[in-house]
Amino acid sequence: NLLLSKRAHADAIPGLEIQANDVRCTHAAAVAQVDTEQLFYLRAHGLPEAEAKRLVIEGFLSALVERFEQGPVRELLAGALERRLNAVLEG
Repeated sequence: NLLLSKRAHADAIPGLEIQANDVRCTHAAAVAQVDTEQLFYLRAHGLPEAEAKRLVIEGFLSALVERFEQGPVRELLAGALERRLNAVLEG
């Protein structure tokens, strides 16, 4: 989960994944705000703050989108996330 404002909160419910041949399993959940070190790096290389923040968030979201097979569901998800990100960053 990535929190995009100080008022945001998340209720993380870790998923449990067990492979058929595994004898153990693990689960985890993480909640974080935009990584300030990543922002600093991008800003130090001349990117404006808003663009740097967008790139960091898009990188986080692309990891989610890439878990879906190529096709209409993936395209719909990517479009919905892009529209929501625009609304959050512009509002």
